[in-house]
Amino acid sequence: MASLLRFANNHYFLSGNFEKDLEENHPILVDPSWRGTKLERELTDFPLPQITNPRSFSLVTSGSTGLPKLVPKDLDQIHNEIHAWLSLTEFQTFSKGIREVFVQVPFCHLYGLLWGYLLPKALDIPIRTGNEDAPTDPETLWITSAPKLQLALQEGESLPERAIVSGMKFPVPLARALREREGISILEIYGSTETGGMGYRDPLRQNRFQILQEVRFRFRDEAEEKELQIQSPFLSKRFYTFQNHVWESVSLPQDGYYATGDLGDSSELGFFLLGRKDRIIKHKGKRVSLDRIESEILGLGLVGQFVSVPIKQESGDTIGIFTDSTLPIDQIYRTLRHELPSSHVPRVIVIQKSIPKLPNGKTDYVTITKLCLDEYLRLKSLEEKNEIPITIDGNTTIAMILKSILGYEPKPNDHFVYDCGMDSILFTEMVLKLEKKLGSKIPEEDKQTGYFVSLSGLEEYVKEQLYLQ
Repeated sequence: MASLLRFANNHYFLSGNFEKDLEENHPILVDPSWRGTKLERELTDFPLPQITNPRSFSLVTSGSTGLPKLVPKDLDQIHNEIHAWLSLTEFQTFSKGIREVFVQVPFCHLYGLLWGYLLPKALDIPIRTGNEDAPTDPETLWITSAPKLQLALQEGESLPERAIVSGMKFPVPLARALREREGISILEIYGSTETGGMGYRDPLRQNRFQILQEVRFRFRDEAEEKELQIQSPFLSKRFYTFQNHVWESVSLPQDGYYATGDLGDSSELGFFLLGRKDRIIKHKGKRVSLDRIESEILGLGLVGQFVSVPIKQESGDTIGIFTDSTLPIDQIYRTLRHELPSSHVPRVIVIQKSIPKLPNGKTDYVTITKLCLDEYLRLKSLEEKNEIPITIDGNTTIAMILKSILGYEPKPNDHFVYDCGMDSILFTEMVLKLEKKLGSKIPEEDKQTGYFVSLSGLEEYVKEQLYLQ
C-alpha cells in the first residue's frame, strides 16, 4: 500500500475512483485549486508520510498561515460518524422526504466528502453538483455554505427549502432575512477536518450548538473565555504538519483530548461559539471575534468581500476592515455603524481592487493587517500634527466637520458613541476641528457636557460660543 497524491475533483469521486484507490492505496486528497501553487511544490518535491492503514485516506488542509497539514482518516471511522448522524432524531426529521442532494462544495474537503458524497451514497440518494442549475423543489437538499446562500439571496435567485451549511458561524443578519421567508430550514454543522463533526444547530432559531452525544468535551481557561477540548471517536489520532521541508508527526496528548482552538462557553442550552482564540481581541471593553464581524458583514449583503483584522497599539486593540467593495467608503461606514454593535465597528477601512491571498486561496491576513495598520498610523499622524484634510474656518458647518470624521453626516440627534460608534481618537479629532473653527481652545469641562454627544448639541454649543465672542 502506497501513499498517492490525488488532486481530487468531484469527478474523481463520482466516477468511483476514490473507492478503487482505497482498495490498494492510501489516497492523499488535495484541492485541485492548489495546482501550480507553492503548496503543490511542497507536496510533490518532498517525501510524503507513508501511511499503511488499510482502507484509509488523508485530507490536506491549511490554516491562515498557508502551511499544509495532512490529516489521516480511517474509512471505518468515517462510516461510524455517518451512522451517528443518520441515527440523530433531528437529522431524521430534517431530511425526511429528501430524494436528491445538490452539492455546492468540493468533495475533497471533509464537509463535502461526508455530507455531499458519502452520506447521500449511504442513503442511496442521487447527487447533483454545483455546476448544474440549482434545483429548489422541496425534495432536494442543498449541501452549501453561508456565502453561497447570501449570494443567492442578493441576486434574487430561488432558495432551497432545506440546506446544510458549515465552515463559518452563520451570519445573524442572513438568518434574520431567511427567517422572514416561510418554509426554509437550515442545519449548520460544527466541526473541523481534525475533529470530524462535533455538533449542530438551527442557525435561524438557535444561538448555541448541540454537541453530539458521542463527543466528550471539557474547557481550558483562556483569559476571560474557555477553549473547547474534545475526545471523540471521529477525531484523528495523528496528523502531519509541514515544517522546515519535512512532514512532522503530531499525536494527541496522552489523555486523548484535542484542543480545538475555539473559545466559548457551555450551558444546558448548548455550546456558544465565540470564535477562534487567535482571532479574538478586546475592543471597547468587550471580547470581540473578528470572524464574527466578517460573518455579520456578510449577512448585510454589501457588495464585495470584507476582511476584519486587529490593529494592535499600546493604547489597546482596535479593528481594521479591508475590502474590495466598489461602494463609497462613507456608505460602508454609515452601514456598519448603523447595523453593527459599537464594539464591532472598525476604526479604519481600506479599499483596494483585490483581496490579498495565500497560495492555498485563503485570505492573507498578515498582509492585510499590515495594510490596515499603515493606514491607521497615517490617519493618527495627521491627527497628532493637526493636519486636517479639509479647510476649516468660521464658515465650516458642524455637519461638514462630522462628515470628515465619521465618513457621513449623522442625524441631528444621533448619539456619537451609541449610534455612530465614535471612539476616543475620533472624539479628539472632532475637538481639534471644532477648536479650529472657533479659533480658541475648548475647556475640558465643556467636553463633558451633553452638548458633545450629538450634531444638534454641538450646533447649539458653537452658536453660544460664537455669541459670547
